[in-house]
Amino acid sequence: MTSTDASTTDVARSGHCLCGSISYRISAQPETVVLCHCDDCQRHSGSAFSVNVLVERDKVEIKGTPRAYQTFGAENGNLRDRLFCGDCGTPIFTILHEVPDIVIVKAGTLDDRTGLKPSAEVWWRRAQDWLEPHPGRARFDGDAR
Repeated sequence: MTSTDASTTDVARSGHCLCGSISYRISAQPETVVLCHCDDCQRHSGSAFSVNVLVERDKVEIKGTPRAYQTFGAENGNLRDRLFCGDCGTPIFTILHEVPDIVIVKAGTLDDRTGLKPSAEVWWRRAQDWLEPHPGRARFDGDAR
């Protein structure tokens, strides 16, 4: 699955929370970009879905100390660490315990979001009914396989 525009030449990306207390730098291209429609991501993002940028965990350098809230997937039971700024509340990262080498970066926290293109949508069966399927993206009723 391709997730970034090939014309993106600068690999490094940076981002931060709303108040700037938590910042980060990514030193690698994303593995993929996925839209998640699960109930927890809708609640966590306050939106219809979460735009998730998956990157290798050891390629993310974090400044500041995010707070964590643990959730269990309502349908799959998998543990998630949802990291956010304790000062302004911005959701920044999610760690999936079943894939510990990957960190999910919330796309809205990136300083530059150009070149990111979602390649798939997960938990489509939980998508809000006003959303239309995108013909260029793979869709999964639950987790991607």
